[in-house]
Amino acid sequence: MRHPEPDISAFILDLFGVVIAFDNEVMYRRLAEQCADTDNALSRLDGFMARREIITDGWTLPRVHRQLVEEFGFDRNYTDFETLWLEPYSWPMPGMVDCLRYLSERYRLILLSNIDRYYWRVVQDRHPELEYFDAILLSCDLRMAKPDPDIFRHAAEIAGVDPTQCYFVDDTEINVAAARDLGFHTHRFRQGDNFGVPLRSRALPPQAKAQP
Repeated sequence: MRHPEPDISAFILDLFGVVIAFDNEVMYRRLAEQCADTDNALSRLDGFMARREIITDGWTLPRVHRQLVEEFGFDRNYTDFETLWLEPYSWPMPGMVDCLRYLSERYRLILLSNIDRYYWRVVQDRHPELEYFDAILLSCDLRMAKPDPDIFRHAAEIAGVDPTQCYFVDDTEINVAAARDLGFHTHRFRQGDNFGVPLRSRALPPQAKAQP
């Protein structure tokens, strides 16, 4: 990870794959095993959780259940489905708590996530490190999602600075490219990057955090 430029005032971080680790395949396998044709369902479920209707709150959880039944032959009632949907498939990212603590002392720290509101409640309960963020921006609340340009502009506005003063970190290239096109400094995070160590090792001096 390259050194943040001196004019960086805010870090905007993705949730899944940056702040917390995750494996969508755990969920897809879990759902597919309850479908009439497991192998066929598993081959077609990829990307389902990221559908715009789900992450921008267009579908309620009962509506998601109905879609699974109709499209994939899901064969469990709503109560069973809800249990499966809310069973965790994410866990803490190694080293990230220290990194967030470090960044929060020096920069405005914004979380920007594509997530449905139901699993967000699971994340909140399991990750106290989210308290380090000055603002939490969720696609399900904003009714827009990455890589839409407007969601990045909104994040910079909430940070209280120009996009050129923001450092955006995401694990998905399409999101990184969209932010870069708007003038954000960017980094594509890959699990295994020790995100916090390069920052701490350079001993960046504390600076006044930009106020919103």
